[in-house]
Amino acid sequence: MPDKPELPSAAPSPAASIDAGNNTSGQGKHHPLPEGVAAWSWGAFLLSWIWAIGNGTWWGLLGLVPGVGLVVRVLLGMHGRRWAWQNRRWDSVAHFQRVQRRWSVAGGLLAMVLAAIVAAVALPIHQDRQLRQELEGALLHANRAAQAVGRYAESHRTLPRSLGEAGFGEPLPASVQGLALDPRSGELKVTVNAASLRGKGFVLAPTTGADGALRWRCLHGEIPARLLPKQCGDNPTGELEL
Repeated sequence: MPDKPELPSAAPSPAASIDAGNNTSGQGKHHPLPEGVAAWSWGAFLLSWIWAIGNGTWWGLLGLVPGVGLVVRVLLGMHGRRWAWQNRRWDSVAHFQRVQRRWSVAGGLLAMVLAAIVAAVALPIHQDRQLRQELEGALLHANRAAQAVGRYAESHRTLPRSLGEAGFGEPLPASVQGLALDPRSGELKVTVNAASLRGKGFVLAPTTGADGALRWRCLHGEIPARLLPKQCGDNPTGELEL
């Protein structure tokens, strides 16, 4: 019987041939890099020494040393993929690319989480700083009104019925919604116009000193004491005598 013709063996796919020929991973720096391996690595840049451990790039642990962390991150971002290919054995270029994409996604997620934490901490601090600046302006305005009331009281031995009668007519600054004088107690109620505190107020309450002059105490009232200047505490006031 005539021999059966031999069937031609299946030719390897181009991708398999390329991978087989290009898989120089784990063989050090003296072997050529396949196309697409050398590129910027967000995973290495964002995860630094964590990425370095996972990719056999041990010198990346220098990222833990204070003062050189940023330099290490930049170097890992620029050259990390090349070093990872040279230091570890990978199944193929496709396997390498797939793993590095996962590292980049993990680094991006970590960066977003850290940014959210920083924003959650920094935003209230920034807002409090702005509120303090506005409240300082409100207190300065109220202090000038209090001085006018004090001068009227010392001169007339009685409290004025209004700020206008005390000779105080300054326009309200942007941080003050309202300023009212209680003619019976002499207290000045300051209603502020500052963001989350809009409509709330603090009080300047008068007492008489040993020399008969008015002294003013700042009571924080509806506003948290931490936001007002230090002199604004929940102080008790003595009875006002003119």
